[in-house]
Amino acid sequence: MDGSDVTAGLGKALAALVAVPVVALLLLLAINSRDEAPSADAARLAAMLRERPALADAANGYVHARDLSAGHPGYRDARSPEVAALAAACPDAGACAAALESDAAAVGEWIAAERWLLERYRAMLATGGWREEIPADVADALPPYGDALEAQKLYLLAARERARAGDAAAVRDLLERDLGFWRRVMASSNLLVTKMAAGAAVERNFAFGHLALRALPAASAAQAVPPSWRRPLSVPERSLAGALAGEWHFSTSALRKAMDQDGGDRAAFAGLPASRLQRLVFKEQATANLFAARMAGLGRLSERPYAELAGALDVLARGGDERPWSVYNPVGAILAGIAAPAYGEYIVRVSDLEGRRRLALLVAELRAAGVSGDDAALALSATPLRNPYDDAPFEWDADAGAVVFRGLREGERGRYAVPL
Repeated sequence: MDGSDVTAGLGKALAALVAVPVVALLLLLAINSRDEAPSADAARLAAMLRERPALADAANGYVHARDLSAGHPGYRDARSPEVAALAAACPDAGACAAALESDAAAVGEWIAAERWLLERYRAMLATGGWREEIPADVADALPPYGDALEAQKLYLLAARERARAGDAAAVRDLLERDLGFWRRVMASSNLLVTKMAAGAAVERNFAFGHLALRALPAASAAQAVPPSWRRPLSVPERSLAGALAGEWHFSTSALRKAMDQDGGDRAAFAGLPASRLQRLVFKEQATANLFAARMAGLGRLSERPYAELAGALDVLARGGDERPWSVYNPVGAILAGIAAPAYGEYIVRVSDLEGRRRLALLVAELRAAGVSGDDAALALSATPLRNPYDDAPFEWDADAGAVVFRGLREGERGRYAVPL
């Protein structure tokens, strides 16, 4: 073979090497030349948000929550050292109880100083509906719930003050108004931040409700148990479907802006630069459909019977619902799979609330019946109030003198104890 043949052979080989990626690229672009139509899941999620009933500001609990501190921007900084110490201790009922023991007068001072906040919180509880704003942009502020949760502490401590005065009916009414409101928010929420804030408020109602019940004489404590403590969480209350519809809208809007050829920060979403090639193989509606399928599936998972949740969440954590990679819309497929297992934590934070409700009710009933520590273990085995996940009796911690519920959250976060 002479030199010209070698040169010709090398030229053909080089041409083939160049042609293969070029053909592959052209094929990839051809496959990604068209976007998809909205899927059934995407249409359903969009309809859930579009068809939310209108609500006047005066009747909208969200507007009240948003404006709770209007006109008082620095109210927390204006607190006395005693009130500030009590407020700092009171996210946790146990620490709050200890703080109240060390300075019993601080709660009265707190109520007197922030009676305006207490009255605004009561007005919020009296509203009949909830309709939050859904941010359409990553730059938009998320709903501010810090003031509402701060006001709730004060409200529940005011309920304890009524208990110290022996007014069981007032305690029941105050606890019921608070829990009824936050359970309505759970059922109406269209953002995860709202769902989690409402869940935290429900948890606090149970925990601080016991502070109030313990301040009542045993003979009247049973009368102070609010009706909502006796009502199991409904599917709408524990479902994440509505909240994930809002997350779908928020996420797809943020992704659309990040991948927009004429947008601002093209590397803002998930750390992936929106290069020209990436934009060519990114299909906006197809990606929205992938997000919709994932969110709809998670919503259905959150509604599963309690006995099935642990197994379903294990499959989710192991990536059992992931779809195979495809040459169609590869960028969107990657983005749609990011952080999906993390939603399992949100699901169990809400589902554990049913166990918290049963635990709160059970301890209240045991106290009212005069059950002592020696008889607690036997009483726990006899009551129909049991762990919702496996129908096992709640545990008795003799050392702590507490009834214990073990939920699905990991580690100590999933161990909930209420002193008897």
